Amino acid sequence: MTKSIFSILLFLCGGFLFAQENSGPDPRLLDFNSNEQKGQWYTSLTVQVSSSNASEEDQFIRQLHAQDNGSFEIGTQGGYFIRDFFMVGVEFSYDRRQKNEIYTSNNVRTHLKSVSQGFYIAPFIRNYIPLSKNRRFSIFNQTSLQVGFGTGLKQTEANDDIDKVKTDRITLGIGIQPGLAAFIVDNFAFEASVGLLGLEMDHSQSVKNYTEESNRTDFDLNFKVNLLQIKLAVAYYF
Repeated sequence: MTKSIFSILLFLCGGFLFAQENSGPDPRLLDFNSNEQKGQWYTSLTVQVSSSNASEEDQFIRQLHAQDNGSFEIGTQGGYFIRDFFMVGVEFSYDRRQKNEIYTSNNVRTHLKSVSQGFYIAPFIRNYIPLSKNRRFSIFNQTSLQVGFGTGLKQTEANDDIDKVKTDRITLGIGIQPGLAAFIVDNFAFEASVGLLGLEMDHSQSVKNYTEESNRTDFDLNFKVNLLQIKLAVAYYF
């Protein structure tokens, strides 16, 4: 799904540049120096969708009979340049994940269903470094502090037993996110970024079958770079 969205963006970008080339001045000669300057505002939109479906698959430790998993995330950012090439802003995002699996493990047939959602706010700072004199391409680095609230419900049916677990979660994190901004026309840009470093604290409180309560706190320092999870955004500078 991510590859399909990326291909559509490339197709639209290529078509737009072709139209510009045939109806106006050479887009390679355009000047974008009015962007990324002190006093300018910024906004962007990001959408990520993924899905996974499978049936009758041997997964070594279990036999998967059916699987229907999916996730959806949407985020928007707003910012203001307090000086040239330096912006402060805030990001709001929402994600939803669902899982529906039927599998057999250790001769026990299990039906697992879960759904979770979360809301996040992340103040950030971002600095840019232009790669050319006309500022068509710029690299940037974004440092953010994220606060999130989420809830989830999981139901497991194994033989004649049914367990339900409701979980409330609070997340605090600091992340570093480098990326590339490419201006297509004045004020509009496509952006691609990837998480480089993250420090996260996750506290969850769960209630099992409406009676058993439990608490858990996790700390995670992550230096991994996952190139398969590049974040794509459409941005507007004004």
